[in-house]
Amino acid sequence: MSTPSSPDAVAREAQFEGGTSVHGGRPTFGLTRVQEDGQPVLALYELLPAEQANARRERHDRCGRSVLVQNFEAVFDDPPTVHARSGEWDDWAAIQVARLSGSRLQSVLPVIREAIGEADIEHSPVSSTEGGEVFVPEHVGVKLALAFVGVKDLRRVDRIRALARGVVRMSTEECYYWHAKTRSPNSPNGVKALRTLLTDHIN
Repeated sequence: MSTPSSPDAVAREAQFEGGTSVHGGRPTFGLTRVQEDGQPVLALYELLPAEQANARRERHDRCGRSVLVQNFEAVFDDPPTVHARSGEWDDWAAIQVARLSGSRLQSVLPVIREAIGEADIEHSPVSSTEGGEVFVPEHVGVKLALAFVGVKDLRRVDRIRALARGVVRMSTEECYYWHAKTRSPNSPNGVKALRTLLTDHIN
């Protein structure tokens, strides 16, 4: 793990200045890339204080929907250097948004590179053949979440690619609107509506 005084730590900490103010500038999404059975798997997580994450899980449970909540340390090896001091991530949790592999992962990679790149964050730890982790601010994570949940259960490559392209073209305001619809336990058809919006033109 980088120490806060190292050049890498300073650079990473600067990425999140003026970030998600509700959590003091912390990154609120994280990506991990691992190899499983020789194939790359990319997972996106939303990061929240454990109390808030568990409350969200309970809300989803009441609506018959499941949410996977894990301890931060069980998912990430190297927490972002901003707020990494003094165990400041001990009471945080990672909510799994989705895991992608194969053609779905390949189709979403351009979204990942563009969204992360626009935030001046290095995407290679999760977009190259090496395994790694990347932490991103909320507005980037919201866009990535739409791409991940949108393509997760699609089978046709043309629809997967169309959805990914559609997410890339969305404004920040549109991304927040659709993210709210797709993650709400009271909006079970949010993901279906997103797919209809972005892929319905394909026969």
